[in-house]
Amino acid sequence: MSHRDNNSMETILTYDNRETVSSLKQDQWSTVWSTSDINALDAAGRGGRLRVIGRRRLRLGSLALGALLTMHCRVSASALTGGLFIFMMFLVLSVFALANPLRHFEVYLGQWSINGPGRAFRIIPLFDGIGIAMCINAIVRAINCCTIAAIAATYVLSSLNDDQLPFKYCRTFELHEYNPALREIKYFTLKASRISSGAGQFEDEEDTTVGLVHQAWRNASRRKYRNKMKQFITSRTTIQVCKETYPGSYPVLYSTPAYNFFYVEVVRLRPGFSLKNFNGSMVLHLFAVWIIIWIIMISERLSFGRLIWNNMAPWILVVPLSWTVFLTICAASNLSLQTTISGVFQIDGKDVVDGVADAFEVALYIHSASVGTELITGKGLNRYASGHIDPALNNENVWHSALVLLLTGLHSIGATLCSLVDSKQPNSTGIHYDMLESTLWTFPLYSKCTSMGQYSHFATQWVFFGLTFSYIAVAFVLLKTALHTIFEYKVKLVFREQQVVAILITVCAMLSMIFATQGGLALLESVETMMTGVAMPLICLLELIALLYVYASRDFLSDVNVSMEEHACSARIGLQWQIIPFVTLGVLITKITVIIYAEMPRRFMLLALIPLMFVILAIPIRATQNIYSFLRPTRNP
Repeated sequence: MSHRDNNSMETILTYDNRETVSSLKQDQWSTVWSTSDINALDAAGRGGRLRVIGRRRLRLGSLALGALLTMHCRVSASALTGGLFIFMMFLVLSVFALANPLRHFEVYLGQWSINGPGRAFRIIPLFDGIGIAMCINAIVRAINCCTIAAIAATYVLSSLNDDQLPFKYCRTFELHEYNPALREIKYFTLKASRISSGAGQFEDEEDTTVGLVHQAWRNASRRKYRNKMKQFITSRTTIQVCKETYPGSYPVLYSTPAYNFFYVEVVRLRPGFSLKNFNGSMVLHLFAVWIIIWIIMISERLSFGRLIWNNMAPWILVVPLSWTVFLTICAASNLSLQTTISGVFQIDGKDVVDGVADAFEVALYIHSASVGTELITGKGLNRYASGHIDPALNNENVWHSALVLLLTGLHSIGATLCSLVDSKQPNSTGIHYDMLESTLWTFPLYSKCTSMGQYSHFATQWVFFGLTFSYIAVAFVLLKTALHTIFEYKVKLVFREQQVVAILITVCAMLSMIFATQGGLALLESVETMMTGVAMPLICLLELIALLYVYASRDFLSDVNVSMEEHACSARIGLQWQIIPFVTLGVLITKITVIIYAEMPRRFMLLALIPLMFVILAIPIRATQNIYSFLRPTRNP
């Protein structure tokens, strides 16, 4: 008999009573193809020390994934558009009111059912398609992450050459270089001024502050005077202005070299947003990213004889921690003496509803909700527990959320300081912009923040290499999660593992090419907005409804109480779980309301509905298939 932890509880489904599928027992599936034997730390037949090490590795791997997600541009864009104080206030609330319990729900469901996304909901045939919806969501999000990684890689390569730094010159739409014009502006006029797109005169109008009350006007290059005291007295600043502008309200192209470099040269966004003309450099970078992911999967196959679905090295935690600290230090070192941060903590006219929606979205995002990774983590934890439930899971989950929240706050502070470094930024188009859903405009903000003053190539390289690494690592985990789900639905495919991997990566690489066109950035941000803003809370809502209302298992709810170590307050915990679906529904409705007013072109927002429709239709189509299989007459042998 295998070793039993004295502090663990028996699961409802043990290794001895699981069903047989296509002559391949589910425990054999779990042992051979899924979550065990990570670096030879298999719990079966091993001592207690290796079991503890294996469990800890899984938990740290899950934490590493959440930590990498905190580095993404969605976090910093939400913090800047909503204001640091408002964002962090509602983020803390949303983490402990929704994201932390939901992650506990997914991890515990994986332990309790000993299944990943493809089989965890089979006990409820009408909701069996939730796993398919998770799989589609993971694949689409992986494609988005690979594309953003390719964009970040462009900055890494560009920072190697002085001539390619974005603050050297401006670029026309034909990529002809020219020097930006220098304009001197009185500091006190910046709060209500823009440079008109015509004669370059100043016009009084409402300003855009990114939620920081006049202190975070994005994207102007400011030259420091030798005598800072003289600059403070004269209250004047010099900015570098490019002449390229876009018709319409997207993107927010401020006419300074950093944003000119990002929109004009890196992503080759052009007026008209054509999806026909490809960006050659982006295509090469995208292929490189997909090849890297494929090589890693092949190397894992050669090393372990199969793919290990939750094999995330714990040392990866060093990357987001050091990256956020480095970004914050770079931004703080470039703050000028006259820059004030009082506006960071002011609540202005920013719609609070938008801030709440962004905070809840980021909370779910950094907890890997709706893609199935935490279900697989729970399944792996069960394996290392030898079929038992660890009551300490609740404490581990709380620490997970606390550390991820800490990294999110640190990143938000670093992004805010970067915005303060770039604090005087009139817009050349004379149009008021409100950033509601766009996120990738933070790239040039980071670029300038790390390159101002006594810049070094190392600073820029490290920041954008960190972003590249984060997006690639997250895409890698999402693709393996999708593969895990596919193999659960079609067990026989595990014997053609590498063929399935090749097909999936090839299809994903081809689909990502549409984002390498001249209008690809707008489509990319539209798809990312729809998948994180609508698909993510929708899948979470369906998960909660399936287990808490449709299935309504007293055993499951009682086991949740046991695992949360709340024996004395089980009624309160039960009530809390009953309320969470209504909170998720409120988040979904609020986010849909905000997305209606997104600044991306309307036709791209409509195109972004296509992957969302696949996610939504997966549930009823799978339910219909199950009903048909149940009702059709069985044939006599």
